[in-house]
Amino acid sequence: MNEVLTASAGQENDVAPERAARGKPLTFVKGVPVYASGRAPAYLRSKAQLGAVRRKPAAGQRPSAYVYAHWYGTRIALWDPEQAVKMRPLSALQRRQMQARRTCTDCGEVFPVPVWGMCGGCEDRAARRRADLRRRTCQDCGTVFRTPAPARSWGDGMCLACEERLERGRRVALSLVERSCRRCLVQLFPRAVWAAMSGREQAMADWHCTPCDQEIERERVEAQRRADRARWGDLGPTIAWAQKILADPDAYAVLDSETTGLSATSRIVEIAVTTVSGTVLLDTLLNPGGEPIPAEATAIHGITDAMVEGAPTFSEILPRLTEALAGRRIVIYNREYDTGRLLWELHLHHQARGTVDFTKHPRYEARRHAAARAWLEAQVWEECAMEQYAAFFGDWHDYFGSYTWQKLRGGHRALGDTEAVIRRLEEMAAYPSPFDPVEEPAAA
Repeated sequence: MNEVLTASAGQENDVAPERAARGKPLTFVKGVPVYASGRAPAYLRSKAQLGAVRRKPAAGQRPSAYVYAHWYGTRIALWDPEQAVKMRPLSALQRRQMQARRTCTDCGEVFPVPVWGMCGGCEDRAARRRADLRRRTCQDCGTVFRTPAPARSWGDGMCLACEERLERGRRVALSLVERSCRRCLVQLFPRAVWAAMSGREQAMADWHCTPCDQEIERERVEAQRRADRARWGDLGPTIAWAQKILADPDAYAVLDSETTGLSATSRIVEIAVTTVSGTVLLDTLLNPGGEPIPAEATAIHGITDAMVEGAPTFSEILPRLTEALAGRRIVIYNREYDTGRLLWELHLHHQARGTVDFTKHPRYEARRHAAARAWLEAQVWEECAMEQYAAFFGDWHDYFGSYTWQKLRGGHRALGDTEAVIRRLEEMAAYPSPFDPVEEPAAA
């Protein structure tokens, strides 16, 4: 055993120093050792190092080792240069191109690595020359001076003559502020003159003369007409819908209600019905059957428990409501919500009178029985006025993919909201068609 160890140690000592590894392999990849940075045998070369002496790995040659580059941890293959083959000699054109890439275009010095244009020193000198030229050049008239004069303005880079000309223009502009509007001043003077005026001076001219106002209004109207024509498929039906209703206002009724909240079991505390022509058919407070009105609801519509204490119940005004709606088409702003509250009140009405056999309706929704639904189905409901007005207003919401609902702004009382709905219908019906010719105002 001692003789074998002595023979192995002798063989390792016979290996040339440049062929001996300077550390143990970290791992093996397909039988090829992988070394840390600086631990591989010194005689091995990478492809770039072989290329520097115009050699490359032979066909079928395997890497002799791998090494990790310590600055970014990439594994690099190392090759035995004795097994590598010579590369084809460079042509004269290739040598000239390589020479050109390593030559500075300014000083002509040849570097061992490509510089792709000017070297660092020449680039610094060129940058200093450009900066010096800019300091000596007026940015307005383009005159190049011999030296940057101390009296020149370095902030805007203009010579004294240009600064004086700009100042004269500014003074003229200020003299016309009281006689010319902002639009006229911008068209009359260069933007540089306008920019030289202070914010207070510009604010003095922040108004428009009558011709400019008329031109701005014409531009606004034309832009609105282009937008209306682009979405006429949504806008046109809403205008026709409103015109149809206003053509026979007594055949349509507007209904609105105020409630104790927004839940599915909220009670109605006020209800109003009017014709589109403005005739009041029903306007009354309602007693919600002892259910208190929350403070947050009172803060919106202003109806308190004391106000509804002596008011009739929904069951008491149901005949009047049925009579007011009979034979008329009903318009509601947010139809889904108001009909939901009516369905709940009708459900409670029939439940109190024992007219429903709940044993036949195991599901909760089904307990809102056929009698309540039959009353709703007997009415003729028009399209939701809120959705129609949202399409008319045209505020598109990209996230929801629909038009944004607009506030009614009727004061949150039932009668006031019905009047606001009528105003919305009149606004929609009177909207001009974007395809009609625009009438020009008569000349004075």
